[in-house]
Amino acid sequence: MISRRGLLAGGAVAPGLLSAACAATTAPSIDELTAPSTVLGAALSPNGAQLAVLHVEHVGETLKAYVLLQDVSKPKAQPIPILIGDYDVQKIQWANDERLLIWVDIHKELDGKPTRVRYGDLYFDAPKNRILSMNLDGSESALLFGQDEVLLREFDLGTVVDILPEDPNLILMQAWESQKLRYALYKVDVRTGAATLFERGETSTYGWFTQNGVPVVRFDANRRGTVVSLFTRAPGAKDWTLYRKLRRDEMRRFSDLEIVGATSEAGVLLVSSQRDGDDGSVLRRFDLAKLELGETIAARPGRDITDVFMDDRSRLIAAAFTEDRRDYIFFEPALKAGFEQLSAVFKHDANLTFIDVSLDHQRFVLHTSSPTDPGSYWFYDVAGRLSQLGQTRPWLNSRLAAMRTLKLKARDGLDLTAYLTLPQNAAGPCPLVVYPHGGPEMRDAYSFDLFAQAFAARGWAVLQVNFRGSGGYGRAFADAGRKHWGVEMQNDVEDALAAALATGKIDRARVAICGASYGGYAALMGAVKTPDAYRAVVAIAGVTHLDDFLASVRNDDGADAPSYQYWLKTIGDPVADKTLLAAGSPALRAREIRAPVLLIHGTVDSIVPVEQSKTMAKALKSAGNTAKYIQMDWVGHRGWDRFTTTKILTETTAHIAKAFGA
Repeated sequence: MISRRGLLAGGAVAPGLLSAACAATTAPSIDELTAPSTVLGAALSPNGAQLAVLHVEHVGETLKAYVLLQDVSKPKAQPIPILIGDYDVQKIQWANDERLLIWVDIHKELDGKPTRVRYGDLYFDAPKNRILSMNLDGSESALLFGQDEVLLREFDLGTVVDILPEDPNLILMQAWESQKLRYALYKVDVRTGAATLFERGETSTYGWFTQNGVPVVRFDANRRGTVVSLFTRAPGAKDWTLYRKLRRDEMRRFSDLEIVGATSEAGVLLVSSQRDGDDGSVLRRFDLAKLELGETIAARPGRDITDVFMDDRSRLIAAAFTEDRRDYIFFEPALKAGFEQLSAVFKHDANLTFIDVSLDHQRFVLHTSSPTDPGSYWFYDVAGRLSQLGQTRPWLNSRLAAMRTLKLKARDGLDLTAYLTLPQNAAGPCPLVVYPHGGPEMRDAYSFDLFAQAFAARGWAVLQVNFRGSGGYGRAFADAGRKHWGVEMQNDVEDALAAALATGKIDRARVAICGASYGGYAALMGAVKTPDAYRAVVAIAGVTHLDDFLASVRNDDGADAPSYQYWLKTIGDPVADKTLLAAGSPALRAREIRAPVLLIHGTVDSIVPVEQSKTMAKALKSAGNTAKYIQMDWVGHRGWDRFTTTKILTETTAHIAKAFGA
């Protein structure tokens, strides 16, 4: 039985369990919120005997990276430190019971010059991704691919495709071969770093999925990465077969089919998919020989199964979905009971994510997070032992704003969920930032959100709503947003705003709206539809002209591409829905916007062309709006580094603060 008493007796205190008396009074700065983590990961050896936790300390421009190794059978013993040194470490994993893998970004060549990548006639600083392998005492370290002078020139040598548990001294990795302009698979010896060619892809191949060390699925992408050709090869077959083409969204996930794991049965995989009649994505078997979806393994009505938790032998433990927090369908009753006890220990306030497990399913590594905890790692065993391994950003303890869940009905009766973050120690009604998510088939959840916390640190409340068309709630909810951009989807945002105002916690005279991607579109369209509601608008990489956006997808991917067909279904047809597209384009209705607008866009955005923000900026200027446009060179749609994120947050909060009179 897990109890809070037992937890505290072990010396580990969950951030969510700290008393209110310990609450700090100073809100975190943007620099503190974007500062890199000091605990980067934790891993459990396959036999469950050893825990390894990866740490890094930042002292000026110097890094001190190290691993703390703990014998699980000796919980009271001091962990053994393994010094790595002045390295920009990224993550950690066990190759086998005796050897660790450490991912490292290399920023300098041996001669001290910065590592740079060439793009046309320009050079940009870019790290080289490498993996170090070492014994438990840090000895006999090896750089993977370290014996191949040609491959060592490549930037990305950090992609592990398969750990190959049947051969503990080898792992399967992929590497780019510049001379052949394609990716290839290599078997790499974790003791020496020596690599042996295993298989090459085509020029459009970007990855593989394996079963028992054998590639059975290959992923080939178009130039923009928005359309993926999924090839399959059943065990024993020689040739690859095109199964289907899929749209890949801005988060690099497929629209209606995701391979989430292999099974112990040859030629059978697990996929998260939607078929006709499914109310959302369910977990199914997929037969590679027949190319058929089989029986349903797990389903949650009204929710999407997003991924699975398995051990190194491809034994299925749980399927994951999101209610407000992360939840699981377990395939072992004892683990279901243990998860419920863990949830109670954290007062049902944390997202609990299983990230590692021993082969006997007795010991686990967990990651927890919540609106007030950006991330913590824990060790747990089925006997009830729970101990904290480290916090990713301990300087934020007790300084983050709490979130509450709002359940409401839209004006047409549809059930909606929204999340309201209130700043600490709010003395009265607060200014509010409405923060719609992107996608639009993404979703918000009860979790840590960097932008929400940055806004709350300024003393502003934050409202996030899962409007119709959001993902995670099943097919019907997602379909309810089709061709309803700027109308019913925007009504849902307005109805959530009304619910937030009804709490009495919000200063209705100081409300702003901000979003990225589809959220940027929703921010602009909100200012069009209800111009008196908002004092400021921020649109980051937002769609602004629907007809032009559709044309760009058609020109880049082709009229028959799954990506273009998806947007036709989701936004509308340029011919049949011409009036609808015009009415739903903020760039064509700029004169209706009264609030000052900030537009931010990266020049190498492959999802939403930068021309969308340029068009909006011109339209606002013509309409006499005091819009500000910030163009960020060499910045993409997502995956921003710390510098880019800090700049976006700094510009955004300054724009809103000025409108609020702060």
